[in-house]
Amino acid sequence: MKIILKQDIKKVGKIGDVVEVSDGFARNFLIPQGKAISYTKGNFKQLEYLKKKEIDKKEKELNEAKDLAEKLKNVSLEIKVKAGEKAKLFGSVTSKDISEILSSEYNIELDRKKIDLKEPLKKLGVYDIPVNLHKNVISQIKINLIPDSESDAKIKEE
Repeated sequence: MKIILKQDIKKVGKIGDVVEVSDGFARNFLIPQGKAISYTKGNFKQLEYLKKKEIDKKEKELNEAKDLAEKLKNVSLEIKVKAGEKAKLFGSVTSKDISEILSSEYNIELDRKKIDLKEPLKKLGVYDIPVNLHKNVISQIKINLIPDSESDAKIKEE
């Protein structure tokens, strides 16, 4: 039976391929699971249309990622945090915190999973944090963790 694959399937083919498989494999597994559709001229034309649409979508995502990378080049975050002795923070700054600050201060919506923070920031200082916007587009955010004036006053009193 000829089918058109809707997903990559090991040892069978890649998405969009027209392949010949056994009738039972197609009827009992691939088609009911939504991994393939039977081959007809109409389905093939529909698949070509979907491929073009997918290419346009990927191109649009890449362009949006490049635009966002341009915006992020000019971003330098100054985050006031409570710190104790030896510049150690009370708590930490996570990718979620960075994402929320970008959203509130710069109106840049960025998923926290795209911020490549190996571990939470726990000391004062300047950090260059990579941001994976797309598999081909990587940008950086400069983050400066500065002590909050209240925590400075408490340290001086002691």
